[in-house]
Amino acid sequence: MTKNPWILVAKIAAFTLMAAAIVIMAVCLKKQGDEKRRIKDNYEAEVRRDMARQQTIDVAELKKYFADEVETLKKFGIKPRNVENIVEVAYVYRDTTVYRDTLIYIYDTVRSAKTADFCVQTGCFNIDGQIVGDTLEIRDIAAYDEITVALYREKRKCLFERQKVKAIAISGCSGDTLAVLRNLKVESAWQK
Repeated sequence: MTKNPWILVAKIAAFTLMAAAIVIMAVCLKKQGDEKRRIKDNYEAEVRRDMARQQTIDVAELKKYFADEVETLKKFGIKPRNVENIVEVAYVYRDTTVYRDTLIYIYDTVRSAKTADFCVQTGCFNIDGQIVGDTLEIRDIAAYDEITVALYREKRKCLFERQKVKAIAISGCSGDTLAVLRNLKVESAWQK
């Protein structure tokens, strides 16, 4: 043991600084590894064209690469830093059901009056229009639907594989699943 206590204090200080440096380096390496994994997962989702798989981006990337979505959100008073997830869904509604009996009831009215209003109502949509002579005028088409968007974890194929988050969108009217165009998770600084 040394007789000078200052040498002991200096050794303890040096050991503490080295330990702190090692901890800081480990934290930096972990963040760098997480960032590398995030970029790899995003790239893999793009290459596979698996748009239902969740991609993780930060607020700066959201502003840079998805400016149209940011502008749309701003119109509703939503700031990009407050966004957590964006799920973009393609919805095309097409009803091929033929409604022939609707005009049968008003056929005599149309022939005598030369004009007749009509309204076709179903659980999913309403069509309002008018028949003038031999022409059909549609004034209003309104579709009513509730779309449920769910984010879920995909089953792992391997024990050590990270779970991936996917999205599904389900139409309440038809019960069909809709095409997910984009599934983004936005990380802000306070979430990290």
